[in-house]
Amino acid sequence: MYSWDPDILIGYEIQMLSWGYVFDRAKFLKIGLAPRLSRIPEQKIRSQIELTDNSLARYKTDLFVIGRILLNVWRIVRSEVTLNIYTFENVSYHVLHQRVPHYSFETLTEYFNQDSHRWKTIEYYLMRCRSNFLLLNELDTVGLTSEFARLFGIPFYSVLSRGSQFRVESMMLRIAKPMNYIAVSPSPDQRAMMRAPEVISLILEPESRFYSDPVVVLDFQSLYPSIIIAYNYCFSTCLGNVKNIITDESRQFGCTTLRVPLATMKKIKEDYTVSPTGLAFVKSNIRKGVLPRMLEEILNTRVMVKGAMKKNKGDKALERLLNARQLGLKLISNVTYGYTSANFSGRMPCVEIGDSIVAKARETLTRAIHLVENTPEWKAKVVYGDTDSMFILLEGATKDEAFRIGREITKRVTELNPVPVKLKFEKVYLPCVLQTKKRYVGFAYEKEDQFEPIYDAKGIETVRRDGCPAVAKILEKSIKMLFMQRDVSLIKKFVLRQCQKLIDGKASTKDFVIAKEYRGRSSYKPGACVPSLEISKKLLATDKRAEPRVGERVPYVVVYGMPGLPLIRLVRRPIEFLSDPSLRLNAAYYITKQILPPLNRIFSLIGVDTNAWYNELPRSLRSAAFVPQSNDLIQKATISQYFNSLRCPICEIVTNHGICCKCQSDPQKAILLIQDRLRLMERAHCKMKELCYQCIGVRLCDVQCESLDCPILFKVLKAKHELVQASHLRKVIEVFSSRS
Repeated sequence: MYSWDPDILIGYEIQMLSWGYVFDRAKFLKIGLAPRLSRIPEQKIRSQIELTDNSLARYKTDLFVIGRILLNVWRIVRSEVTLNIYTFENVSYHVLHQRVPHYSFETLTEYFNQDSHRWKTIEYYLMRCRSNFLLLNELDTVGLTSEFARLFGIPFYSVLSRGSQFRVESMMLRIAKPMNYIAVSPSPDQRAMMRAPEVISLILEPESRFYSDPVVVLDFQSLYPSIIIAYNYCFSTCLGNVKNIITDESRQFGCTTLRVPLATMKKIKEDYTVSPTGLAFVKSNIRKGVLPRMLEEILNTRVMVKGAMKKNKGDKALERLLNARQLGLKLISNVTYGYTSANFSGRMPCVEIGDSIVAKARETLTRAIHLVENTPEWKAKVVYGDTDSMFILLEGATKDEAFRIGREITKRVTELNPVPVKLKFEKVYLPCVLQTKKRYVGFAYEKEDQFEPIYDAKGIETVRRDGCPAVAKILEKSIKMLFMQRDVSLIKKFVLRQCQKLIDGKASTKDFVIAKEYRGRSSYKPGACVPSLEISKKLLATDKRAEPRVGERVPYVVVYGMPGLPLIRLVRRPIEFLSDPSLRLNAAYYITKQILPPLNRIFSLIGVDTNAWYNELPRSLRSAAFVPQSNDLIQKATISQYFNSLRCPICEIVTNHGICCKCQSDPQKAILLIQDRLRLMERAHCKMKELCYQCIGVRLCDVQCESLDCPILFKVLKAKHELVQASHLRKVIEVFSSRS
């Protein structure tokens, strides 16, 4: 630290592990580590490092070292990449495209205490340190954050820790200062006295059904920023409500009051516009507002930056820099409206301006919808609208006609609105399903010459993360079959086949791991039955530092249990499920509560009841087959495990005699089938272990990797459990051999 004097310190998780553990350990040993790391040693330790007394995970605050920037890598990745689980191994695979092993602390301690294996622990942590640097480099975190800080005019760490209001205010004040404006700084009491918003964005209720005809999707480009520029909406251009505009009295305006002299109003005459909410704003020829000027400069600069990117495509370093700038400009333009309407915790909210912007957007969208539905030559109907977009149904039209009509609509609507309000052609859905508000799916075509459509979904389970991966896969496959083949019988066979695989225990466990966000113990009511909270309690019982961080996604599975147990008692950690062969996935729960409801929400729109499909399965298929265990010490968790198997271990035909009569009548064939089955089981196990050896880089007799994000782990453990049955199968061979 003294030799290199770094500006930035990083760690994947700096509260319970990494730097957090080091600081806690130093505090326990009464070592003054914080003053040694700080660049201002004479400061008090409390100000050098914001560390709570026991650093429990319920505190979302990260650590701070005076004079240095301390980055929490997993929180940065969480804001940049959309994943189901944010473990180090899963992030490394999706961002760096490489598999890395995961060892428990017990295994690492065991390695470190052995002289011959100590290098494994050291190499493991060196690999994690290198990967942290590679993650930040791949995401270009330092470069992007530095460019954002330079663009917004705020400190480096404030880009990561502060919200959008801080960024907008920084840019706005730089423009307001040369114009001799001083920003208002309202108190919480003043914000509380401000009236509530009266206008919400226009969201039409969709006509929920399956559409086989083209549906054109059009949206206004940057609608709210464009309205602010076009109509000159700003704090500095508002004249107040037109009802009180001819008086000299002061009137309520946001958190403060506004008074426009009557003499000034006489000079302005007709040089003002009136918003749908009744507020008057002067035109730009009288006074250009601060917000319109800022947004106009931002949008013009972004166009210039994107043009420079096209001219310098070969220079990767310059291209990344320019891309960071245009991205920052885009973000700041999209959140400017939110700065005016943040009436609860805003820095300078003004509900009158926020309502005027939203009301004008509603009026613009409503006017466009009226034009579309009242133009006979288009024969169009708006079936859904949301804030700045509209979905237009063209019954009987072809794909080419849909593109032509869509472009005509965009041209006509754009001509009716002032610059820079512009309606943009986005895509054509053919076919599609509109489920509810903000939930739809379809095959999208973005160009006329596009041959293969793009599967595009919004708001449904295929793109959401609150379910298990199997639900997304089954639902997406079913929707694609509906769009391409339009044969419900084929979809039914596919869904029942997947259900049968789950019932028979042949489905991949990884596809049925559910991950939900943990909000911290203090955020839940007493006695709350939440799976992530239940898992965290079990972890805390073994190690208080093992509690998930606030915002971390906690994985779990649901297993079978004794009849009458509540669902919360059936929740298990994935590693706990894999280490106990007696546990089985609760097929009834996953099918009836996870898989079928999303399918029913889609297919009920075409008159198909998917819940009835599961009821059509034979009873013998709905009761999972029990595979006999050779280890009698395994704890029995379900009632079926107290009984012998009703299936023949050779041909798996249902029988009450252990081995069916058909196999007993032909012992040579039975022995051949068993030996072939043993060969396949052993080969699969060896193949899986070879893949593990290649990943960890060393050949060990017993691979102790516990990376739940690696699909190979589930296959390895499944192969191990199958090998447990090998002794039972060999006994069957001995029985047949003795008879012959």
